[in-house]
Amino acid sequence: MKLPNPFVGLWRCVKRHRSASLVLLIGLLLCIAVREYGKWSARQLEFNTVELPPSALPGAGPLRIAFFSDLHNDIELFEQVVGFIEQQRPDLIIFGGDFIIVNERFMRTRWAVDGLRRLTAVAPCYAVLGNQDYEKQEQVERVFNAAGVQLLRNQAVDWKTPSGATLRIVGLGDWNEGDERPDLCMEPAGEGSLPILLLSHDPESRHKLGDYRWNLMLSGHTHGGQIGNPFTGRCISFRSDMPAGLFEENGHRIFVTRGVGAIMDMRFFCAPEVNIITIGD
Repeated sequence: MKLPNPFVGLWRCVKRHRSASLVLLIGLLLCIAVREYGKWSARQLEFNTVELPPSALPGAGPLRIAFFSDLHNDIELFEQVVGFIEQQRPDLIIFGGDFIIVNERFMRTRWAVDGLRRLTAVAPCYAVLGNQDYEKQEQVERVFNAAGVQLLRNQAVDWKTPSGATLRIVGLGDWNEGDERPDLCMEPAGEGSLPILLLSHDPESRHKLGDYRWNLMLSGHTHGGQIGNPFTGRCISFRSDMPAGLFEENGHRIFVTRGVGAIMDMRFFCAPEVNIITIGD
């Protein structure tokens, strides 16, 4: 006895429901197209310059700072980041946290240490931990130490700028992990005179810093929401009122980068970025 061909039955079903089948096919193709565009967009790394006036860090300029964040183990984009920073030759390099995405694979390669060593050969490099880094904190710290990157975890360091001025760089523990301790490394508002560059992975941490003195905060974490408005160019985020860009609040400047990596490796009208921040004199 000849067994029925399942494909014949399927074809008959499709013929009986042509309209529904066409809709399903179009929907499937659209989903594939959207996914592929999102994956392609997440690889289009941008190199953007942010120009700030001398008042952003009073007395510290002129100064060029390379800033990137949220690498999330992306080795391919990291190579582009390193190459760009080597070409730009900034005075200072800042990493804003989330070096990994809870994945030891990156930590086991030479890419992490070798890439960071190339950066520290260009300029002093300071970093803070992001929320993703805490699960593999010891591995991340070993990589930073081996490469000469100074990790600031509720710590402050005074750094001499090229002009001979002193800039205080403060790095906070992550706000999401309950590790933020400004009382250990920051001065009360109204005290002190040094310009302060504040590194905090999540810009939401600013809500706990009203009693402390600082001038410019550099943050990441949001990824710009990974979605942007194609008509206005603005990033869309449902978890932060500062998804990406430059903001001013209560006399402070806050710059939030869109970051390098992406969750699920997709972005839409919100390209990854590395920033060169220039402070005028």
